[in-house]
Amino acid sequence: MAKVEISMPFYEVRLSVTGECNHKCKYCGSFSDGKAINGYRNLSLDQVSDLTLLLKNKGLHVQLTGGEPTLRKDLDQIIRILSKGGVKDIGLTTNGSILSPEYAQRLFDAGISDIHIHVPSLDCNVFERTTRNKRKNVINKIIKTAIYLKAKCKKLEFNTPITPLNLPTLPQLMEFCYLNEINFKLIEEVNLTNAQVSEKQIISEVERWFQKKGLNLDETRIDKRYGRIYNLGNFSFRIAPATKGLTDYLTGKSDTILYDGRYWIGGRDKNFVFTPSYFLRVQSGNLRDLELNLNETIDKYNEIDKK
Repeated sequence: MAKVEISMPFYEVRLSVTGECNHKCKYCGSFSDGKAINGYRNLSLDQVSDLTLLLKNKGLHVQLTGGEPTLRKDLDQIIRILSKGGVKDIGLTTNGSILSPEYAQRLFDAGISDIHIHVPSLDCNVFERTTRNKRKNVINKIIKTAIYLKAKCKKLEFNTPITPLNLPTLPQLMEFCYLNEINFKLIEEVNLTNAQVSEKQIISEVERWFQKKGLNLDETRIDKRYGRIYNLGNFSFRIAPATKGLTDYLTGKSDTILYDGRYWIGGRDKNFVFTPSYFLRVQSGNLRDLELNLNETIDKYNEIDKK
């Protein structure tokens, strides 16, 4: 029987509104959030409405994911259903390809609390090779939207899995985030070919850039829990290491199931699909089945937390 290990307190429900995506990113493995190949399809508006009371009562942060959530033409309606139903802490993870200042503003007006944009690079060639998106204006749209949101004092974060391809362009991305005071999360990629850029290499690259900028941060401004967070005042840079044990699990070297503080919910064929860990296959069932599994998951976190 597989062992369960908990790496973080339970803090978030990740709601996959669609399994479809318009990017084919190199670093997006089969274990990534809410993909169609993992069994996720579109979550209907009725299902979102049915979920709202449960999510409100649990008091957890809700992060809308996919696939690519902005492929849903009714995304603002999904957000509005959750918000009007009492879910007040709603984030969005997006590749930013469809965003514009006007569209982003509509999402905040509907009830979004913050937006996380996956940006592999601000270099057009590296962006295209990473995402397979050949539209030259995507980066400009992301930049324009980011600057707009910061001017409107909206919560924004850039997320970037670091690969050998985008590593040389990292200083350009750090410079943009620094100048515009955008929270920036640098993620250690999981690469089963052992070609990944290690957390140690990422730390060296970031701190080398700090030194060139004359930003010699003392230890009081570096939080080393759950990775490494550099406090830059109104914003931060965070280095997130690859999930402990994930590579071993994917390669069959370990059967330990990791619970990392998140719970996944999506839809398929009028049923809900759900899982307490992306190490596990999604289960399928009705709202009651989902609620029972979510309660069991919360109990497991509480049980291990007491030990």
